[in-house]
Amino acid sequence: MAELLAQPRWAEAAQALISGCVDLGPRQEAAVALMEAVCTGLGDQLYPAFLRVLAEVNGRGEFAARSAVAQTLVQALSQGRLPSGSRAAWGAHPAGARRRSLGPIEYLCLAAWPRHGAADLSPEHFQTLASALMELMDCAPDARGLYADHLAAVADDPLDGTLPREVRAALRDLAQAWRRQADASLACAEFVARLRRAGG
Repeated sequence: MAELLAQPRWAEAAQALISGCVDLGPRQEAAVALMEAVCTGLGDQLYPAFLRVLAEVNGRGEFAARSAVAQTLVQALSQGRLPSGSRAAWGAHPAGARRRSLGPIEYLCLAAWPRHGAADLSPEHFQTLASALMELMDCAPDARGLYADHLAAVADDPLDGTLPREVRAALRDLAQAWRRQADASLACAEFVARLRRAGG
């Protein structure tokens, strides 16, 4: 199984992803396939590292570079191939639990929910990462509306056991807030506030 380096080279990884998306063409099949290959190679355990690389792209890249990566993500979303990480259904025992693949933002939303006491992500860490990914998506035309619609669809899926009721309600608030305003940090704050009101 792949392991994260003791001192990950986030900047180099971000530059490699940017170069791949720019060189292959953000709207071409090859760039989407590259992202899929990266996520498959990392595996579920290291999927959070891929999200950190996306955040690094947003923090360090020029607008054209961020736009290329964001357009690749939008293309993947439109094809139903959004780079995803797998998590167990919330009410299941970890061993043999049913799993579902979640895209970057909804994955972070589930990680921010305190499933058994402490959450995988603190509210502050969630807001930092989720805001960065949402800001990155805003670099591509129409990306915010498309991803917000996707998040709303995930939140409104009552038959799926991956997301508990509290997270689905907070995710719905996040999608609505993001759709109506450009400040991703405010939308993330609404998500955190909704979880807290629910006792999360």
